[in-house]
Order: sequence, then C-alpha cells, then structure tokens
Amino acid sequence: MRFFLLLLLIPYLVFSQTNTDIQSKKFDSIFYQVAVNISSANPTKALYLADSLSIYADNEQQKIKSQILFADILAKQEKKGEAINKLLEVLEIAKQEKEYAYQARIYGFLSTLYRDIGFIDKGRNFINKGMKVSDFISDNDRRLKYIALCNQELAEYAFDEKNYNRTIEYLHLANLTFEKEENLDHRNFVLATTHEMLGHSYDALEVRDSALAYFSKANIFINKAGAGSSIWASSIYHGYGKAFLKFKNIDSAGVYLKKALAISEKSENPNLKEQVFKSISEYYNQIKQLDSFTKYNIKYITQLNENTKNKKLIVNSAYNALNINSNKSDVVPKSDNYIVIFSVLAIALLIFMYLKTKKIFSNTNNKTLIIDNSKTTDIVLPKKTEEDLVEKLKEFEASNGFLDKNMSLPTLIGLLNTNTKYFRNFLKNYKNTDYTHYINNLRINYIKNKLTTDKAYLNYKISYLADECGFSSHSKFSACFKDITGYSPSEFIEDIKNSN
Repeated sequence: MRFFLLLLLIPYLVFSQTNTDIQSKKFDSIFYQVAVNISSANPTKALYLADSLSIYADNEQQKIKSQILFADILAKQEKKGEAINKLLEVLEIAKQEKEYAYQARIYGFLSTLYRDIGFIDKGRNFINKGMKVSDFISDNDRRLKYIALCNQELAEYAFDEKNYNRTIEYLHLANLTFEKEENLDHRNFVLATTHEMLGHSYDALEVRDSALAYFSKANIFINKAGAGSSIWASSIYHGYGKAFLKFKNIDSAGVYLKKALAISEKSENPNLKEQVFKSISEYYNQIKQLDSFTKYNIKYITQLNENTKNKKLIVNSAYNALNINSNKSDVVPKSDNYIVIFSVLAIALLIFMYLKTKKIFSNTNNKTLIIDNSKTTDIVLPKKTEEDLVEKLKEFEASNGFLDKNMSLPTLIGLLNTNTKYFRNFLKNYKNTDYTHYINNLRINYIKNKLTTDKAYLNYKISYLADECGFSSHSKFSACFKDITGYSPSEFIEDIKNSN
C-alpha cells in the first residue's frame, strides 16, 4: 500500500475542463496520455511534454494544470522535495489568480506528498486547508469531486493508522461521486484506484472473498481506462497477486505478480520496484525455486537499501520546502548564519558524545565479531565455513539489510547461503546472542547513530524512527530501545537536545 499514490488523480481528474472547444479537448487528451501512460514509461519525455503544455497553454488554468502535472511526474520518480517546491510555487500563482479549485487541489496534493514521507500532522494540515478553500469553489460539481478526493485521501490516513473499517467508509463515500463521472475513461481510472484500496483494506481485515473481489474489479477498471500497462496497473496487479499469495492461490499469484514485475522493472518508480521485488521473491520461495528467490531477494534488498538512503534526502528536502514556503517556525530553525550554527552544534555534539559515552552507550550489545576459542560449541564449524559466514555477515551489516521489517531468520539464512543449525551456533558462540537480539541490536544502534550524528532525526516522530530502522510497531521499538540503551527513545532524544 506504501507505494500507492494519488498523485495522478489530484492534478488531472477533477481538473477536467467544461469547455468543449477543439483546443481544450486536444489539451485534455494530451494531458491524460502524459499523466497516465507516458509518465510511467518515459518520465523524461513526460516532463518535456508537461513543460510544453505549460508554454503553449491557452489560459492560466491550463498553465497551472500543466505545472501540477510536472510536479506529479517528479513525485513519481521519488523527487518529492522538488515536487513540493514546484507545487508551492504554483499555489502562489493560483492564489494570485483566485483559482480556488486549483488551490484546493494543490493543498490536497501536498497532503498526499507529506503523508507519504511520514509528516502526518503537516499532511492533515494541508488537507484541512484544501477543504476550507473548497467552500469558495463556485462550480458545485467540481467542489463535490474535490470532496470525493479528500475522502480518498482521508482513507489513506485511516489505512496508515490501521483503521481499516474507517478506510472503507471513506472510500465508499468517494465512490458515490466518482461513479457519476461522465467521462468513461476518467471514471474507470479513478474507480480502479478506489477498488484497489478497498482490496487492500479487506485483505488487512482477513476477509478473503471481498479482498479478491475488489482487486478483480480494480483490474477490470484499470484496463477499461486504457492504462493496463501503467505503473497504476502494476500497483493493482501487485496487490492482487500478493492477496492470492497470502490466501495460498499460488498459480494466480504468479500470474499477477509477474505482470506487476514486467511493468515495474521498466519503470523509474523505486518504491514500486522494492515492493514487487519483495513479493515476487516470496512467491518463488513458496514454489521452491531457490535460484529465482535468491535473484529477486537480492534485488529487493538492494532496492530497499537504495530507497532507505534516498528517503533521508527526500525528508530533508521536504523539511526545507515547508520551512521556506510556509513560514512555519517549528519545522526548521531559520538563521542567516546556518553554517556557523551547524558547526557549533557539530562541535557540541562531539563533546556530548564524549561526555555521555559511559552513560548512554554502556548498555550497548554491539559486539565485535571475534572468535573466542575458549567457548564450547555444540557444532564444530569448518574453518572455511566460519570465514565465509564472517565475510557474508559483514556484507549484510554494511548493506543495512537488517532495516527490512520482514527480515526473518529463514530469509537471512538464504542470503548467507548457510543452514539454520550452523548459523544459530555461529551467533551463539561468536557473538554471544541469538538471531532476534542480533537483529534488534543492529537496528537500535543504527537509529542511535542517526540521532547522534544527524540533528534532523531529533525532530522525527518515534513512529517514524521505528519504521526507519525496521521495527513493525512503535511499542516494540520503544521497548527494545530501552532494553538496549537503558533509555526510552524520547529520553534519549531529550538528553541529546538538552546537551546542545
């Protein structure tokens, strides 16, 4: 569900012109093709075309619409900071032109972007602004369509909060409007997206028949919309295949996961690739095709590491955009002497780390990989096996593969190309731990390092930190953090802030 975005719908669907002249129809036709198909297959060409649409637009509405499309294409490539900056620029134009419908939709788009990178409060703030502005939209039909999109966006928030019944309620409210859309392609497209979300919701509720039924309808709608080869279709195929895999319908799972794979590998959407690589590797693992499992699991881990690395840049870029453009003093401190302040903080942080070493880090269980010959072992590992495990484990730790929430003992065993007995024995005798404690220590030490070396992390929510370092819940992360460091995450953060 994480990779599913509404970035297409907000800039296009509800912006459909009522003017029926030839030029307007031609503009809308090109716009749809760029937004739905070309942006998936060739983002560079799509950016060029979106820019051209803006240059040759007949009116300010078309110019604004084209620039929002430009931002949407950037967002599809995970250039969310650039997309946010572009939207905030266009928002000012929409305000000057008193284009309330576009203002509302830009706020909705910003809500989607900030929610997607974890800024939940800021995202909700933008959707609330959009709903307030929508009161000034004179065209009642356009206002109702915007409210429908808001309901779809609120469904995303509810889903992220695991309130799946509320998610379903929002989606059904949205569909009351979407089902009345006169343009057949538009209606099929937006219904495909809502039905996909309904499929995910019922899947999460373990309602098998409903989940599969909604994914099936989403599949039908997206193909009727002429977008069966787009990343939106890949997202639907992935959800459908993943549901089949979960409910042990292996053959059908293979059909749809392979369709998703064929599209995602050609796309430039890294989050989509990560999710599809993960599911297709699980599929091959279940059918015991170990070569294919290994191939796609490696691709998944590689993509996960790349996405994790890029996520920090995306988040920081979003912070900067919000700070510069929204005059919110609580996001990023403003200063003309930023470099000087940063240097002072860096020095203070080094001093803090030195003074606090014994206090904070005394409980750390991050032990060096040293073979202690005095230990007795249940299994005597051949020397070559020991050396191989040492090197492979170093590679695993360096790749940050432990950040994957779904990293399990069997998965790691497969990556290391060893067996369970050997590996458990190895951890017991050479690291004095078991698998669970080993992974948890790596995760906690990773986030500790982020908190003590990157001040931006001190502003993130605990739930975001938990997600970043691979924990499935806030509570598990907090308990593990305190067990390892002796501090709760909030105490640890507060201690660092107080020392600066």
